[in-house]
Amino acid sequence: MKPLSLYVHIPFCIAKCGYCDFNSYALDTLLEKGHADEDWARRYADALMEETKNRIEEYSLEGREVATIFFGGGTPSLFPAEETRRVLDLLAAFFDLAPDCEITLEANPGAAEAERFGALREAGVNRISIGVQTFDDEALKRLDRVHTGDDAGRAFRSAREAGFTNVSLDLMFGIPHQTIDMAERDIGRALDLGPEHLSAYELTIEPGTAFHARQTRGELNGLPDEDTALRMWELRDSALNDAGYERYEISNFARPGFVCRHNLNYWRRGDYLGLGAGAHSLIEGERFWNHARPDVYAQSASDPTANSECVDDPQKALGEALMLGLRIKEGVSLAHIKQECGADPEDAFGELISELENSGLVARENGRLRLSDKGTLLANQVLAKFL
Repeated sequence: MKPLSLYVHIPFCIAKCGYCDFNSYALDTLLEKGHADEDWARRYADALMEETKNRIEEYSLEGREVATIFFGGGTPSLFPAEETRRVLDLLAAFFDLAPDCEITLEANPGAAEAERFGALREAGVNRISIGVQTFDDEALKRLDRVHTGDDAGRAFRSAREAGFTNVSLDLMFGIPHQTIDMAERDIGRALDLGPEHLSAYELTIEPGTAFHARQTRGELNGLPDEDTALRMWELRDSALNDAGYERYEISNFARPGFVCRHNLNYWRRGDYLGLGAGAHSLIEGERFWNHARPDVYAQSASDPTANSECVDDPQKALGEALMLGLRIKEGVSLAHIKQECGADPEDAFGELISELENSGLVARENGRLRLSDKGTLLANQVLAKFL
């Protein structure tokens, strides 16, 4: 049986960042008048627990081993620790959590969230991912972030004081008006803190975001040109490699033993159950996703499915397996995905693979297909060809 991961979506934020295309909402826009501040969390946790019980029954998941749990958002660190504990206790009661189960929670560097780190550690969370983005205060303002660079350092130290020995930091480059020197300083400050894991990715302007609207109106200035962005990629890779971090995925780096196992399960097309507003799941060839709005989700928590699709068609499964697996530095075994998907990738994509090889974008080694260095820089365009 495939590994199973659990994803819990907490869609609430203090403010919606201009670049963000995740299913997230500023908390003060959703709070109902007349309720105490913590009631929103209790009601949402109740909905998560109701959905969990029904999904377990619907897909016969009780007792299945779970290797990873990930609280994402939004800003899960806004969620009171006692509600996180309630959800984790329910998951532990119905699933067989592996002894080394990786339990991650995303956090913003704000002081209020950092104060919860100790209680979250006691609740069972053993990995914290802090959304720093940049340590430069002016750049943070341009990204609509509500913390400072110093806040990020304090949050990291708070995580250490709370007992977390597995901490990840998110960094962004290609920020409007960011220079090479600024990007280099960000990496230096992150390395000075000494996290076990780093996600370092380029800003992309996604449709539906405030940044996209500003770009359409010609109001988003200062984005780096391609040459500058490429130099930032190269700086990132060399600096992190020199510091002992291995790039195991396009934008993810880890010290030995600290890769994010939850994300690896996505990229290897393992099964995952997504709980919460807008969460996606993939269980034994069926993908389904929940209503996005938290209020609609909570009202329909016994059956929050918004839509579903079958993804066990061999052609579709092959395309997904290649698109996701090529994100990983080691690439994919063509023999393995042939067995997994019930079809030969050479029959379905042989011509495309040869074209990409001839262009120097992918390479074959010992039956595996992986992105080349050039292909990694153009990953979005390359991977899209398999869909």
